[in-house]
Amino acid sequence: MGDIVDDSVAEASVDANEAYLKFSHNVIEHLGIKLYKNKSGNVLAELLANSWDADAKNVDILLDDAGGDDVNGRILIVDDGIGMAYEHVQKHYLIVGQPKRKKPKEKSVGGRAPMGRKGLGKLAPFGIANMVDVVTVFNGLLTWFTLDLGEILKHGADGLYPPTFHAKNQPLSEAIASDDLYLTKKATEFCNKMVAGGGMAHGTLICMGGLSPNFFPTRAEVAMELGSRFTVLLLRPDFKVTVNGKQITEEESLPKFEFRIPKEGLQKEIIDGNEVEYWVGFVGTAEWSSDEAGVGVFAHGKIAQSRPYFFNKKGKEVFQRYLYAVVSADWIDEQENDLISTDRASIDWSDSNTKPLYDWGKKKVSEWITEYEFFRKKKQDDEVGNQAEQLRKEGVIYNYSGPENRQIENLVSDATREIGKSKAAQQARHELLIAVSRAWVNQPTRQLIGNLWTTLISTNASPSDFEDVVNELSHHSVPEAMGLAMTFSQRAYALTVLYELIHKKSETDLQKLVTSFPWILQPRGDLLTADVTLKTTIEKTAIALDETPALRIGMVIKGMSSKQRADLVFLTDPGKKSIQIIEIKKPTFTLDLETERQLTDYMQYTRQFHPSATITGVMIGKTHTSAEAKYDPESKHIQVKGWEEVLSECRSAYLELLVGMLHIADVQGTDSRIRLIKDIGGEEVWELLKKMAQKDDTLRELIEQITFAKAGDLF
Repeated sequence: MGDIVDDSVAEASVDANEAYLKFSHNVIEHLGIKLYKNKSGNVLAELLANSWDADAKNVDILLDDAGGDDVNGRILIVDDGIGMAYEHVQKHYLIVGQPKRKKPKEKSVGGRAPMGRKGLGKLAPFGIANMVDVVTVFNGLLTWFTLDLGEILKHGADGLYPPTFHAKNQPLSEAIASDDLYLTKKATEFCNKMVAGGGMAHGTLICMGGLSPNFFPTRAEVAMELGSRFTVLLLRPDFKVTVNGKQITEEESLPKFEFRIPKEGLQKEIIDGNEVEYWVGFVGTAEWSSDEAGVGVFAHGKIAQSRPYFFNKKGKEVFQRYLYAVVSADWIDEQENDLISTDRASIDWSDSNTKPLYDWGKKKVSEWITEYEFFRKKKQDDEVGNQAEQLRKEGVIYNYSGPENRQIENLVSDATREIGKSKAAQQARHELLIAVSRAWVNQPTRQLIGNLWTTLISTNASPSDFEDVVNELSHHSVPEAMGLAMTFSQRAYALTVLYELIHKKSETDLQKLVTSFPWILQPRGDLLTADVTLKTTIEKTAIALDETPALRIGMVIKGMSSKQRADLVFLTDPGKKSIQIIEIKKPTFTLDLETERQLTDYMQYTRQFHPSATITGVMIGKTHTSAEAKYDPESKHIQVKGWEEVLSECRSAYLELLVGMLHIADVQGTDSRIRLIKDIGGEEVWELLKKMAQKDDTLRELIEQITFAKAGDLF
């Protein structure tokens, strides 16, 4: 992918002992200036890669915004790599496009897999600088030269440019100087440090001056740029990179993740015989530019496929902007064909060697996002739950039962899944929690009704005004009526199932059933709730009694077996003004005088503790005709019912309530909620509704509309 030196370059006037920068026409402009124009991260990445290839263990980047007489400051890179002799500079470094490796798998002297391959990285500084000085030491000998972009471009026609050399294989003990006092000082400090260190000195200093105006990067920008382009920056103890004397850390060079795959370290997989290592992070908030998210594919520790990249995976793009993945595949840079673009921004994915990795990556992006989606859903559900709980404590939103509260939280969480975590998003959830909690009891409708009535009363309303208000009230009662209709349909269905169980003489625990759903016994009366505490208190008091005549009834209860006492269910209103005690027997158990006596004893004993309450009793089981009964079927305080009677009466009542709500709502057969009512109630309930429709013209018309709507795929 790199240009080779043009064979037509004139050699007649070239001094074989001198060094020249040799290049094809316009190569500096296209592979230096334009390729790296104002891209400090890319420029520093190329120079850092050169330090790696030179087996450097320490690299320091100096961002000097003063930079001597240079008004735009200077950037210096100093390493302790192997350095270069003058001969190497002459025959290799200054020849643009000369490959750095003879073989794809070639190693450096120190055993590293080189990052460079094309021999073009030396041009990168000209993307941001006009003057580049290279001060390099090899085996204790110093070579120093200056590359002037303006002069290089003047020599573009002949392709030969003679750099300005200040030293050629010069001993470190000799003085060095140039016209630039700043550079002379920095080069002298560099050499003195090597002399002080003793041994065979080596290393390289590169200084970039004449920087583009308004360009100078910050330390944070450099740390982040380099962190996104190298995997060796943080993971290797033998390659320490500092900026202005401070080592680059993970906190500076990588985003802060809320979710990571794996939780720590790297994951390894073999793809078509080649090893791949990867880790994936997801940020909590995507407050970055779009080109920072995605997958970075690395080869030999350096970026080969830059972000943003997702292996062309489509779908769930909203989550892609949170993804930051590192995939290392060294073998990409060890193929005979060079598969990495000159600017290391893309890989040749059309090549047969890279296709397995491409297919793997496309699948993995989907898997990673699915994992993150699950994590984020749970986290957001918890956050919305905590927010809702706090609002309940503050009295801002209503408090319901645990399951209902969770349903409200889930509704809000699902509805706000994609709006993020900003203050505005937090406020949106706040407002939606209030709205949903109020809607749960249909408060908006009730508030509207209140406003309408207030308006009607406060004005001299005419009959037509009154009619308009009534119509408005009717319209806004539809949601509540349809909600009740679905509830009644569900209860009717539950009773149908229970009816079948009892008919089959099931061993269903009927006491627990009535305790959980007391509406089974009172479809048209006042709704009482099961009071387990009252039942327990009564029984504990009886069991603790001594044998005294005054408490005979209590002694009777004490003498009952635990199984006999378990047959009783207590239902009460909130103030315990009404107490109903129900003796529940299985459908096969014949109610008798003993059953009545047990229930009567409980009623009389309870009256001692609640004398002002209205106490009634119900016996449910297998009944007799009045003539056969051994109990008083006409008792004013005790009702006797069979299970089929209880369930039939209850089911009929809820069907009537269901029909009543449908009348109030005045909906059409195409209303989707009708389908829900049908699905909830089941075929048994639906058939009963059809029978009721034979005597109800409005219901019959609705049923006919629903039947007709089947052709429109309503059902």
